Amino acid sequence: AGQGFASLHLQHVGSDRNVWFGNPFELVARLHGAAQDTEVVARVRDLSFALDQVLRGELAPRLDGQRIVAAGHSYGANTTLLAAGATVRRNGEPLELRDARIKAAIVLSAPPFYGEASPQQILGPIRVPSLHVTATEDVIRIPGYYSGAEDRVAVFDATGGARKTLAVFSGGSHSMFTDRAG
Repeated sequence: AGQGFASLHLQHVGSDRNVWFGNPFELVARLHGAAQDTEVVARVRDLSFALDQVLRGELAPRLDGQRIVAAGHSYGANTTLLAAGATVRRNGEPLELRDARIKAAIVLSAPPFYGEASPQQILGPIRVPSLHVTATEDVIRIPGYYSGAEDRVAVFDATGGARKTLAVFSGGSHSMFTDRAG
């Protein structure tokens, strides 16, 4: 803050870290519920709503609404990509979730948009500068789902925009950007 940066951290109830807690036999059901289209859309709308509130609130005069960067880790990285312009199609129509206030994206350990036709079709529409960060051991292993570190590189490759950068740490797990062990 002393350097002129403001940071807003969102909690997406229903698809946040609490999915991991509770009855272990219900974990797969909780993960499945958190990954539904309605939850994906709600997460991006949460971001837009939060920006609306902050940019119209008492702090608005101290914020530069023309210099907003969105960032997210894992599922949050997918939320960031959608807010930055990634486009998925539902019922043959593009699902437009881009928030034009997002001027750049920081994407930490983004999983691919599984079940979708082409990563280039989804991520190609992104035009804002993006920084992608991953690690050589950035592997997602959850019941019924596996995503290797190469998937993070594929997300970077498919992302549109002339200004994008990929940083790859040697070693490091998918959780290295969080407070979770492993």
